[in-house]
Amino acid sequence: MIITVTPNISLDKTLVVDGSFEIGKTHRVKEITYVPGGKGVNASRALLGLNYKAPVIGFIGGNTGKHILSIFDHEGIVYDVVNINGETRTCYNIVDVLNNTQTEILERGPEINENDIRLLEAKIIQYISEDTIVCMGGSLPAGAPIDLYVRLVNLIKSKGGKVILDTSGESLKEGIKSKPFAIKPNKAEVEAILSIKLDTIENIKTALKYFSEKGIELSVISMGKDGLYAYNNEKYYKVTPPVLKALNAVGSGDSTVAGIALGLEQKLDITEVLRLGAAMGTANVLTLKPGEVRKEDVENILPKVEVTTI
Repeated sequence: MIITVTPNISLDKTLVVDGSFEIGKTHRVKEITYVPGGKGVNASRALLGLNYKAPVIGFIGGNTGKHILSIFDHEGIVYDVVNINGETRTCYNIVDVLNNTQTEILERGPEINENDIRLLEAKIIQYISEDTIVCMGGSLPAGAPIDLYVRLVNLIKSKGGKVILDTSGESLKEGIKSKPFAIKPNKAEVEAILSIKLDTIENIKTALKYFSEKGIELSVISMGKDGLYAYNNEKYYKVTPPVLKALNAVGSGDSTVAGIALGLEQKLDITEVLRLGAAMGTANVLTLKPGEVRKEDVENILPKVEVTTI
């Protein structure tokens, strides 16, 4: 089975302002949308589009948390959460359509403690067997130790599960120490932690090899609309999806992780695993909601995804 773990779940609000957005001014909102967010949440939503129910596991608190769970119920997303003190964070994206700008304001969120972490571990361990794939990632909540992902990955591995870790910065630096089965950072995230520019094939190969030497079996780097590069079992892969007119690219990386997880769960050949990941990531750009993927779009895109060894 597949489960997703998102320690720092959020309610993501998009506010489209009337007119030009200026600092220090009063603005009226002409359109508002809100959706539960976080990398694992988006992956579960993407899998649901292919009729696969992957439980969301994470921390939830306060009235915002209750609101998120009601949206999950409406969407049909299954969940098994740890209730904590404090209010689940809300993240805002202020969209100025006149100037084509987006301004993000991210709440810090509630602080967790050691007891909360132990409850999360107890939730996760109930689902883990040798056939379990865990999509895990995103930022860490306040109060979490920087090596929380190391702790969770080691727990899952001890029971035979496989983790696809998708995070950034110090969380990624620490997380790879536990040797998760797979990682999927994007271009900017890799450049930040390795201090190299991924502007040549050789540099991309160097980065992929670096992760492999750290014990990662499947290393994937997302290059946005340019697709993916990957390394597995002594082979480098370039994955090129068709370029489509994007309505919203937010959540495409998370949808890619969902596709990789589904391919692994179905025991597909690595080429088909990567193809499915790219197809789901590309399908996400055709919808407005992050992580929303339609089965018919994936089926149309799949044969158009090119996977070559380099």
